[in-house]
Amino acid sequence: MDRRTFLAISAGMLSARGIGRAQEAALPEIWGPTVAPQPFDRGPFREIRIPAWLEESLGAGYTLSAMGSKDREAAAKAGVTISELGFVDPFYAYYDSALLTRRSPHRSLEMTDRDVAEYQRLGVRILGVYPPTLQAEVYELHPDWRRIATDTQEIPSVDLAQHPYGGMLCLLGPYGDFFIEVLAEILTKFPAVDAFSFDGLHYAGACYCQHCRANFRADTGENLPPFDINQSAFRRYQHWADRRLEGLIVRMQTRLKAIKPDVALVTWTTNGGRFGHFLDVPRNMPARMNLLLDAPDMEFWLDETNRGASIVPAFGLATMWAYTNHRVAFAEPYLMSRGNPYGKDSFPAHEIERRMLLAVAQGCRPSLAVAQPPHLQAAAYHCLGEVKKRGSWIVHTRPEPWAAIVMSDNTRCFYARGDVEQRYLANVLGVFRAGLEAHLPVTIIADWNLAFDDLKKYRVLILANTASLDDRQTAAIRQYVEAGGGLIVTLDTGLCDEFGDPHAKPALAEICGLTRLGSAVADAPPADLDVNFARTLTPEYWANRGGAWDFEAVAGTFLDALQPLIGTGRVTFKGPAARVQPEGANVIATLHPKPGSQGAATPAILTHTWGKGRVVTFAAGIDAAYYLTPYPYYRVALAAAIEHVAVAPPPVRVQAPMCVQMTVTRQDRDGSRLVIHLYNDVNTTAFHASPANDVPLREEAIPIHDVRVELRGYEIRRVHLEPDGIELAHSSDGTTTTVIVPRLDIHAMVVVELER
Repeated sequence: MDRRTFLAISAGMLSARGIGRAQEAALPEIWGPTVAPQPFDRGPFREIRIPAWLEESLGAGYTLSAMGSKDREAAAKAGVTISELGFVDPFYAYYDSALLTRRSPHRSLEMTDRDVAEYQRLGVRILGVYPPTLQAEVYELHPDWRRIATDTQEIPSVDLAQHPYGGMLCLLGPYGDFFIEVLAEILTKFPAVDAFSFDGLHYAGACYCQHCRANFRADTGENLPPFDINQSAFRRYQHWADRRLEGLIVRMQTRLKAIKPDVALVTWTTNGGRFGHFLDVPRNMPARMNLLLDAPDMEFWLDETNRGASIVPAFGLATMWAYTNHRVAFAEPYLMSRGNPYGKDSFPAHEIERRMLLAVAQGCRPSLAVAQPPHLQAAAYHCLGEVKKRGSWIVHTRPEPWAAIVMSDNTRCFYARGDVEQRYLANVLGVFRAGLEAHLPVTIIADWNLAFDDLKKYRVLILANTASLDDRQTAAIRQYVEAGGGLIVTLDTGLCDEFGDPHAKPALAEICGLTRLGSAVADAPPADLDVNFARTLTPEYWANRGGAWDFEAVAGTFLDALQPLIGTGRVTFKGPAARVQPEGANVIATLHPKPGSQGAATPAILTHTWGKGRVVTFAAGIDAAYYLTPYPYYRVALAAAIEHVAVAPPPVRVQAPMCVQMTVTRQDRDGSRLVIHLYNDVNTTAFHASPANDVPLREEAIPIHDVRVELRGYEIRRVHLEPDGIELAHSSDGTTTTVIVPRLDIHAMVVVELER
C-alpha cells in the first residue's frame, strides 16, 4: 500500500467515529450498570456486559500458538479452553489485510487459516493477538501518529534498519481508531475469533503529539502542561488522558460487538501482579478502564522485585478482582525462580499449584503458560486439572459483603506520587494483611464503589489513608455512616480532592469528630500547616512523617484486646502519624515522644459516633506500620477496631493459624450457596534466606488440621468440602453453626448450601 492509499483509508476510517457513537446507542445490550463519574466524563460511564461463555471460562492456556498439533491436543485434553493466536506482530500482519500490507517472510498466510481450523477442531476458543502500540508499518508511514513522550513538538525518529519495529504509537489519537479498524477486519475475515488480547494497551503516562495537543486544547481551552506529576495542571491532564483511553475501548467494544455480539476483550492490563505497576506514576491507564474489558488478565509475578514473599501477591489478586467490580478476572502465575535474569532454574513443580490456587482463593481465574520444560510439563497439566475440578464453585460468584477496604487509584497516583509504597500502598497492604490474618471477611473495592448504593451492603468501610476523595464520594460516605455503617479512617484520608489538590477543609473531619493539623513528628517540634499547603503537598511534608514514639492505650476500650501483647504500659510505635485535635471524638490511645526526643504528645486512636454509625480514626498510621515495621499488636488493634465499628459480627469466622487465608463468596447460579475458600500459605523455607531477596519456591505443604468454621445468620441445608466431595457435619447452638474441616493441604472450599 502506498502512502496516499494508506492515508485515504485512514481518513475514511476516522470519519466513522460518529458511526461508532450511533452503534453504541443501537447496542444498549452490551452495556451494564452505570459507574460513578470521573473528571472529563462526557456522559454516563457504564461497564461492559460480559458474554455468557466468558462467565463460564476458568482462564486462558497460553502458548498453544507456539506448539505443534500433538502438544495442542494434549493441552486441550488437560483443560485449555481458550488460547492466543497471533494476527499482527510489531512487524507484519499474518493475514491478507487491506490496512497492513507487509507480510512475514517466516509465516505463510495459509498457516493462519490452518491454525484457526485446528483450534476449532480442538474446541479451543481463539484469543486474537495484536500488540497495539508497536507496529512498524504504521510507524513508518504515519509519523504524526507516533507518541511523543516529552514536552516537545519534535516527532521521534529511529533508524528502522537497526530498529525495524519502530517505536511507540499514540492510542489517544487517530492511530487508536485505525487500530480498531484492523481488529474489525480480523473479526470479519475470521469470525471464529472469540476474543482479543493486547500487550501494552496503555498511553504510558503522557503524550505530546500534535493530536493530543489539539484535542486537549479543544476540550479544555488549555495547552498541554509540562510532564510533572507534582503540578496540579498535569494531574488534570492525566484524568483527561484516562478518559481518552477509556473512550477508545468504548468505541472498540461497540465496533467489534456490532460484528460479533459475544466477542470479548481478554487482555493484559497494568495491575498489582507486577508490583512495579502499582508504583508507576504517572499511571499508564486508569484502573476504571478494566470495567470496559470483558476479562482483564493479570501478570502474576512472585520474584523478589515483586514482593513475592509478602502479602502483596494475595493483595494484587484481590485488587484485580475488585477492578472488574468482582466479575471475571484472569491471573497468569509466571513460573520464574527469581529475577535478573528471569528463568525457571530449580523451579519446584509444587509451586505451580500453590500459585494457581492462590489466584482461585482470591477471586481470580488462573491462566497458565502451558508449554513448560519437560520436568514441569506434567505438573502444569496436573494444575490445570486442579483448577478444572474447582470450576463449579469459582464461576458466577461475588464477595459475601461485610468489611470493604478501598484501593484508591487516584490516591495512589495523585497523592502518593513519588514513593507509592511508603506513602500509600503500605496502608492498604497493612490493613489487608491484618484482616486476612484475623480471618475477617474483607473485600477490596475501588474508588468508584464509594457510592451509597455500593456501600450500603457492607457493615464496615475501611479508608486506609484514602487521601483523594471527591465531593460525591464524601457525601456517599456521610450517608453511609449516618445510616449505621462502621467507618475506619487512617492518616490523611480526605485530605485531597480527585486531582490530588488539598481540600480547603479535609473531608470527613466532622464525621470523625476532629480537626486535622498536619503531620506529627516524634523528634522535632510539631509544625503547623504552612500557607503553601493549601496549594500543593511539598516534599518537606513527606519528609516529616517518620519517627519512633511511645504508644499508650486507654483501659476500658476495645484496645484492651492488646493487653496480652503489650500489657498496660507504653510500647514502641514506629510509623507515620498525623496531628489531630479532638472536636467531640474520644481519645483512646496516645503517642508520646520517646525520652530525649522533642515534640508533644498527640492522639493516636480516636472514636466517635455519627448518626447511627461508629467511627474509629487512626491518627497513628498503624495500618502502614503493620506492613513496613510490624509489631503483632498493630494487627490486634486494627482487627479490634474493625469489629468495634461493625453493627453486626462477621457472618463467617474461621479459627485457624494465621497462615490460612479465608475468603467468602456467594454463588446464586443454581441455588444459593456460600463458598468459603481456605488457602494454606505456609512456606516451610520462608525467612531462611536474605529477607530482601526471598521468593516463594515451595516444595511441600504442611497440612493444617481441624479448621473451625463458624457461620451466623444463615439457614443451612448442607455443607460439603470441595473439590473432594466430603460431607461435613454441622452443629448449631441457635446462633452459630459450626463446621470442622478435618484437613487442609493447599486449598479447599467449604460449600454451604443455603435455604432460599
